[in-house]
Amino acid sequence: MSYGSTRYFKNPYNNDGAAEVSQELFKARTLTCVDHILKNLPPTHENCDGGLYVGISGVAYTLYYLVKCGLFPGHNERFLTAAKNYIVVALDYCRRRNKRPQDQVSFLLENGGVYVIACLIFHKLQDYQKRDQYLDEYRHLAAYCEPLSFLDNGSDEIFVGRAGYLFGVLLLQRDLSIEILPEEKVNLLCLTTLESGRKFRSKLKFDGSIPLMYAYHGALYLGSAHGIAGILQAILSFPNFLNADANSAKAVKSSVDYLLDQCFRNGNVASDLDAALNPGRERMLVHWCHGAAGVIYTFARAYLVFGKDERYLNACRELAETVWQKGLLRKGPGICHGVAGSGYVFLLMYRLTGEQKYLYQAERFGGFMFTEKFSEGARTPDSPLSLFEGLAGTACFLNDLMQPTKAEFPLLDVFVD
Repeated sequence: MSYGSTRYFKNPYNNDGAAEVSQELFKARTLTCVDHILKNLPPTHENCDGGLYVGISGVAYTLYYLVKCGLFPGHNERFLTAAKNYIVVALDYCRRRNKRPQDQVSFLLENGGVYVIACLIFHKLQDYQKRDQYLDEYRHLAAYCEPLSFLDNGSDEIFVGRAGYLFGVLLLQRDLSIEILPEEKVNLLCLTTLESGRKFRSKLKFDGSIPLMYAYHGALYLGSAHGIAGILQAILSFPNFLNADANSAKAVKSSVDYLLDQCFRNGNVASDLDAALNPGRERMLVHWCHGAAGVIYTFARAYLVFGKDERYLNACRELAETVWQKGLLRKGPGICHGVAGSGYVFLLMYRLTGEQKYLYQAERFGGFMFTEKFSEGARTPDSPLSLFEGLAGTACFLNDLMQPTKAEFPLLDVFVD
């Protein structure tokens, strides 16, 4: 097993210490990130591609989130104006692209996520006519998620599939406090996701007790971005569905337990099933997209849903320790495969346990991104100002350091009711 020391900086900090989150310092750092984004990323069609993941609609979400959290009241008008400017251009880009309806479903890469953020921003601006217009657009996409295989390369994961669409429903329900889809429609999408996993699992020839499995572009990913961990987290976020369907609940729990019992080794989970079942082929990553910094949310959600089973919390502790040791990633400051994404792990653990150790660790990672060592040794991401790869996600993390009891990984809140 190899993590590759070139992937991360050696952690220079003590493992445990007193958390000293300076509101003044982290407010200034957050504003520095935002001002740099607003100055260098204009709201143009050229900057729209990549949806919430790396496009300007993700930046619009960051601005909305900062306003919603309320730590920058003197900047609310400026942030909301900029958010509206970004999302209006992103919506126009969606219209002009004229993608197939089934491709528009995509939460992180295409129209679906843009509609979600448009709803949130127009709601905050009290433009309820526009909010309802894009709510209808998002609701209409649900029908395209209903066929078992509505996409050629995988219909279930977070980026483009049903799990992502369901996360959009959750975000809208929580922030707008209105019904987005009837419960029977939500249950149908959850059930279809599980049926898809059962059907694909039945085609696999290996001795394993896992009842569900999924493929994306032919790979049996285990992580959050494209794999079963993210899909399970989405289904676990609908406890009413699980409570009403014992067979589905059993399939989900058995799948989580398989990840824990068969794929969890040395404080991490391999990026795909082949690597997990063949230790010599392990490619261990410590990212949100693949590895410890993402899979931890699935175990955390399972801990909250399945009676606070200590096995899941213990797994979270081990994953967090791996992130502490190997999570100062050289790929940049982002939340997908960067230091802010690693830092969010400790904010998650702080919310789960209340232990000051984790707030201290989150603060250390937040501070490391502003050191000379990081500036000189980190790589520049392809989209350095974006939500998932760059400073927009960093701004969310820095904001959440100042409100750790409410901190949430962007768009995918594990504590949602």
